[in-house]
Amino acid sequence: MDAYVVVDSGPALLQPSYEFLRHPTISGLEYVNSVTGSESHLTTAAGGYVGYTGGDIVTFVLGDIVLFNIPGDLAQPYSSLYEASLYSTSTLHSSTAVENLMAFLMAIDDDGDYINGIQIAYPVRVAAQGLRVNFNQSAYNFRADPSVQYATAVLSGNTLFGTRTLPSPADAILALQVP
Repeated sequence: MDAYVVVDSGPALLQPSYEFLRHPTISGLEYVNSVTGSESHLTTAAGGYVGYTGGDIVTFVLGDIVLFNIPGDLAQPYSSLYEASLYSTSTLHSSTAVENLMAFLMAIDDDGDYINGIQIAYPVRVAAQGLRVNFNQSAYNFRADPSVQYATAVLSGNTLFGTRTLPSPADAILALQVP
């Protein structure tokens, strides 16, 4: 007679993976891990965030605006926002979408100087509730989109630097290339 023994080894142990949003550094950005639930966290001043092994998806949001998502356990360290469009789980479907996102982040940076990193201030996070932005469109259509123009005006108006418009596509591309 064959006997089977079932052993419960307990819940799977999730290993944290500490990553950094670099090129540009993005601080004060909300993120949620798919394996740990809906509790949001903020990226650190150095752009740090925590992902987990085991199929975690890290979703970066600003209020109700989904910015991008990436795997929680990256195969190699994150080195550029362009990488956000390379994963099958990504909400950004092209390099143009990444450039649109970069222009948006530059416009809502608290001090208006992306060179020292993008800082997302608390008033901007609060003002982003109820807003939606589609980054997956041409650079021209993105800048002409009324919801993008409205979100940019409202959110940049809540920064220390004040209300401003989206930078040009060339400026966004340059910002993504400058180390």
